[in-house]
Amino acid sequence: MDSEHESEDEFNTNNDDTRTEDGSDRGEPEEDSAMNAPSDTVAKQDDVAQRTHKPLVLQPNALDCKTFDIIPLVLAVHPCNIYCMAATQCMRWVFTGSEDGYIRKYDFFASMNGKTMLTQGQRHGQVESVTKAGILTSYWENEEQPNRTLPPPGEEGSSSSAIASTNNINNNSSEMDVDIKREGSVDRAATPVAQRASSPFEESKMSAVFSLDCHSEALYAVSGLESGSINLWTPRHEEGTCQHVFRQHTAPVSAIKLTPDQQGFISGSWDHGILHWDLNNGAVVRTYAGHGSQISSLSFQPDGQPTLTMDFSSPATNYDNNAVMLSTSVDGMMCLWDRRDPTSIPRKFMPPEKVPPWCLSACWSADGKRIYCGRRNGTVDEWDFADGRLIQSIKMPANSGPVSFVKSLPNNKHIICASQDNIRLWNLTELGSKSSLRPFQIIAGHHGGLISNIHVDPTCKYLITTSGNREWEGPSTNGCLFYDIQTIL
Repeated sequence: MDSEHESEDEFNTNNDDTRTEDGSDRGEPEEDSAMNAPSDTVAKQDDVAQRTHKPLVLQPNALDCKTFDIIPLVLAVHPCNIYCMAATQCMRWVFTGSEDGYIRKYDFFASMNGKTMLTQGQRHGQVESVTKAGILTSYWENEEQPNRTLPPPGEEGSSSSAIASTNNINNNSSEMDVDIKREGSVDRAATPVAQRASSPFEESKMSAVFSLDCHSEALYAVSGLESGSINLWTPRHEEGTCQHVFRQHTAPVSAIKLTPDQQGFISGSWDHGILHWDLNNGAVVRTYAGHGSQISSLSFQPDGQPTLTMDFSSPATNYDNNAVMLSTSVDGMMCLWDRRDPTSIPRKFMPPEKVPPWCLSACWSADGKRIYCGRRNGTVDEWDFADGRLIQSIKMPANSGPVSFVKSLPNNKHIICASQDNIRLWNLTELGSKSSLRPFQIIAGHHGGLISNIHVDPTCKYLITTSGNREWEGPSTNGCLFYDIQTIL
């Protein structure tokens, strides 16, 4: 298995030594310092320019290769379901959000090139190529932040009544203990989730991380909570500090997607609502109403087929900031939104006849002309964006289970479909061909669990998968795997 890939020294040179501290490519490694001692200021400036301006481009042959060899190398061990995942544009930092309420930060290249190996117990149940452990650099709690907004004077819970109650409690410390215990049990149990944490005496509580997305350089990250709140974090500066809380949803925030210009984000919730937030002032820019069930995924339409010369250093590459948005809900409905017109009615795609009402994931093709949607009955529907018609239904093998995640690759010929039994790489050009008995190949690593996220980096060199049911239905392997992608001509 190892002989099919680059040696470890070559892998380290290509992927780690040529990256700066923030993860961007920096060209070739420097020569010995003794040889560079007489270099002047101009040479140093040229070296800095070389380090910071090398573009992120697709790996060679990514668009015209016959297929891909996708090998798992690293396991980031988690104790529970992983609900969501996000990564920086250059793949330096990887963030995961899990059922236990923690956001974990991993160093991707240190994990791929590292010497930290999995224990024998951790390797049990994994394929033989998975030998390395993910390098966890830090983690923090995804807490429900108390709502410090107080009602007008005179009403219950106002500042005057809070001060009076505080004075009374100070006169009798034993009564304070009783009041706090009552508030933390009976009163809190009778309070709706969206209205909790409003008391000045109530401590923050942890919430499962239902959704997560981060800035392209990890300057900030946003995470969805059970109450419907959204926390704004700083992962690099004042790491793990909650800087702001966005409040309007009334149920768990199950999907979050930053806009291409990274000046705002879209959030979808179990309350059936979709909101567009402005990160500059924290206000809701637009409300998308049209779904009748819990929101499961959000994505933007690409501008066109990617090319080998495109620089993907910016997340806006090949994406218009007013791009058409695709949203899905658990009842199987897909909606297309024209973000240029705030009054537009969404185009709705309902499940085909005799198809169960279920959809956890949908994605665009690389050129933005087709849409792929995973279904409960083990099929992936392929839709034509322009005509709005169903092209075909791709059937997984019998007893493979529901399709929990779909992801397209940049060559516009392959899609990755995650079922409960396995992850499969499908070649769409071989569907229906009599010369091919099996138009897919198995991507090793996961078996017997729902996949909550599949991430392909912009250069199509790396793949990350996470397993978790996102508090819907199905088992989990509690694993996060890092893959190496190689082209096969």
